[in-house]
This record gives sequence, C-alpha cells and structure tokens, in this order.
Amino acid sequence: MSHADELARAVEAARGVAARMARRPRREIASALAVAARRWRTDPALRDSLPVQAGLSAPVVAAGVDVAAEALDAGAMVDLVARELGTERPRRPWLVAHVLASNVPALGLPAIALSCLAGAAVVVKSGRADRVSAPAFRRALEAEDEELAATVVTPYWAGSERLAEEALLARADVVVATGADETVASLVRRLGARVVGHGERASIAVLGRPVLEDADTVARRVAQDVALHDQRGCLSPVAVYVAADVAAFAERLAAALEALADAWPPGSCSPAERAAHRTAVAEAEWAGATVLGGSASGTVLLHSDPRLRPCPRGRTVWVHPLASLSEVLPAGRIECVGVAGAPVDLDALRRLGVSRVCAPGRMQRPPLSWPRGQHAPLRSLLGSSAERRLEVEPP
Repeated sequence: MSHADELARAVEAARGVAARMARRPRREIASALAVAARRWRTDPALRDSLPVQAGLSAPVVAAGVDVAAEALDAGAMVDLVARELGTERPRRPWLVAHVLASNVPALGLPAIALSCLAGAAVVVKSGRADRVSAPAFRRALEAEDEELAATVVTPYWAGSERLAEEALLARADVVVATGADETVASLVRRLGARVVGHGERASIAVLGRPVLEDADTVARRVAQDVALHDQRGCLSPVAVYVAADVAAFAERLAAALEALADAWPPGSCSPAERAAHRTAVAEAEWAGATVLGGSASGTVLLHSDPRLRPCPRGRTVWVHPLASLSEVLPAGRIECVGVAGAPVDLDALRRLGVSRVCAPGRMQRPPLSWPRGQHAPLRSLLGSSAERRLEVEPP
C-alpha cells in the first residue's frame, strides 16, 4: 500500500471516530488536552531532538515548549468554546487539515487543540524543521484519552510527495495553511475558499514616555520577545517605536539582547545566512541607520525615519521615534502590537489587520484564543463566518 493510501485510510478512520464522539462534553476534551500538554512538555525525546531539527539552542526550545504547553489551559479552553461556539457542532463528520510552516517549533499543539475543541478530526502535516512536536503531542494525548487521540493524524512527508498531499487535502473540509506567501497562495489557487491562510507577517512594539522611566525593564521584555524562537515568527517584533529618548532606549535594548544571549543562546546559522545578515545590516547602515551590537546575540538598527523597513531577522530590530502607526505600517502585514504606556487607536490597528495587542514581554505568549490573522480560532475551522477580530490582552 502506498503512503497516500495509508494516509487516506488513517484520515477516514479519524473522521469516523470524531463523528462517534461528537456529543462528548467539551469540558472533558479540554481537560484531556491540558493534561496531555503537561505530559508533552516533559517528553525527553522532544527536548533532545527538537533543537537539532529546528536549528535553535536547547534553552530557546525549552522556553518555547513551555509557552506552547501553558497555552493549553483547561479553563481557558472551556471559556473559548462557550464564547465562540456555544453548543454549535460540526454539521457532519468534519476534517481540518493543517499544513504547518517550519519557522517556529510546536505549531502543531494549537492546531490539534483547536480542532479537537471544534469537534473535528484533524490532520497535521508538520514542517521539515519540526517533525516531532505534533506526533509527540498525539502520543501524550493517547496516554490520557485514547479515543480523542484517535481523531488526530500527524504525518510528515517531503514537499515532493504530491500524492500524499493530495490524499490529505482532497478530503479536508478546511485547510489551514501557514508559511511563505507563495506557499499559501498556491494552496488558495488550488483549493479556493476552503483555505484559511496565514502568510508572512511580523510584529512591532510601541513604547510611551511613562514606561521609559524604567527603560531597562522594558528593554529586557522587548528583548525576550525578539529572542524567543530567534525572531522567526509572526509575533516576533521587528521594530520598536519609542516616544522619547530613542537613542538611549536603543542602547538599552542592544545591551538587553546581549545579556539575554547567555540564558537563551542564538541557534545555528549557515554561512550563507550569516553572509546575508551581514549584507542586510551593512545596507541598513548605508541607508542611514546607526548600528548597535551587531553580533549574533542581537543587532539594533536606530533610524530617525519611522517608516517600517525590511528586517533581516536573526535577533535584529529597528528602533524608531514614535509616529502615527497608520502612516508608517503596511496594511495586512502586522500581526501583533506590544504596547506599554502609549495610547493606540484600536480601530486603526484593526483596519491594518492587527490581531493582537498586549504588553511587551507577552508578544510571543498568545493564548489559544488568539485570532491569528483576525480569524476566529474555532469558527474558522468549521467554515463559519465571523467578524474579523482584534484581541486586546489586559496589561
């Protein structure tokens, strides 16, 4: 039997189990997911193999694993279902397929948890840089709730295995695609309205004058948001807008990134990646930026022009004077805004496509309720229409 045939059989079996357990209380499902997350975070094989696959240091992976597990809080999951779905269930045996990116580890956890809470069977196709998180979570879930785990399929195949991909996507009612813009666009062209796409995005921080009285603390929190996952994700800040003492804060941020590298060392980079980063930083300096730091631990690019500029990542962040965000940010490209001590126009952020507002230090720690891309996290999985959402986390 071919890989595609095996996958098709596994998917249909999962769909059947999901249909049989459709009336199970969501509270039971949330409890099982929370227990499985606690078991998953201590999986020694996960901690050993994930840093190698992801190209991240072990301490950074450990921090990311803890963040992913903590998001699966039983009470918060029950509240999310009540708020978003009430008693709504899938109209028929339902299958959600997730095609995950490789930039950030452990993306399989929210994919599995949200699909289970929605009452759907779920297939999670992992990215090549994290082929272990989703299968490890399924094993942890099986140890707690065998029936629920039977609704989850966690395959991996190389991008060239088109038959396996077609076997998955042809059966899915909804396909959630995360990754490069071209990857997402290709799936939309093939599958149309069934695709919920999450392409390339970034985040920023906005700091007002009052919080700069304790600028060292704020700089440490921003540095944590930059360094977690080595700044690879859509929630990673690439720019900081500062109301006053811009140069002084830039220096503090560079020092905070340097200090944090002792606890969270940067991951490995290829010679080509290092060369590309050096070139990007040199081009920024040629364009008028002041470069602070400049090591693998972190680079701060200080510029008086507040327009958002391309960021080479690799723990590199721009610092600008605060300006009207509507005038300097591109629509549809900003996922999260970390705010401290500065007034922001929430309606303007919503129009720009921002989905999350929170305090610095919390940008990389979204709850499961985060409406990524302004999509309702549960209703979008069931193909249900919902108003575009911006979630504001209390400070």
